[in-house]
Amino acid sequence: MEINNPVTILHVGKLVTADRERLCVVHSLSSRQALVRTSLPLGIGESVTLGLRNGFSVPAVVGVIMGDHVSLLFEDLVSMTTILAEQRDGRTERGAVRLAISMPVSIIAPTGVQVGMMQDISLFGVRVLDELGKLQEDQKVQVAIDGLGKRDATVRWRQSPYAGLSFEVALGFKLLDQWTAQIAADDGS
Repeated sequence: MEINNPVTILHVGKLVTADRERLCVVHSLSSRQALVRTSLPLGIGESVTLGLRNGFSVPAVVGVIMGDHVSLLFEDLVSMTTILAEQRDGRTERGAVRLAISMPVSIIAPTGVQVGMMQDISLFGVRVLDELGKLQEDQKVQVAIDGLGKRDATVRWRQSPYAGLSFEVALGFKLLDQWTAQIAADDGS
């Protein structure tokens, strides 16, 4: 049976436009629309993609803007059964909403300091390019990210040439959202 009434879920998602992406909080979902809270400046009629956990994404158009709350109208009818199943399955760090931000980071490991290139970030960690394969699973490190400072982390996985670093203490939503906004402002986006 398909759910047509809105479902209140309150979890982190992301909004992607033609040139930006930013975190959002999904307040409710139905098969036709979503209500989200975001700091991303949007215009009525603008095309966006709503990204949810596990990489699930839904093309949408901005319908109504009420301060920092935005109503998104889905381009196609979405199966709520599928969305809810994907969200239940995406409650792990690896299923977290990730922002594609590429920038140099310093990784302080027992073997020394190396500069790597961050490929993406979530509230729970980062994926870095580690072409030399110096990072080993379960290794304790510190990762220094410009604007976020040094974060204690553990290497959770390696899949050459990438490694996944899990923060010992997750970033706060507000901190990551403000940092992302600052990066966009610095880039002129």
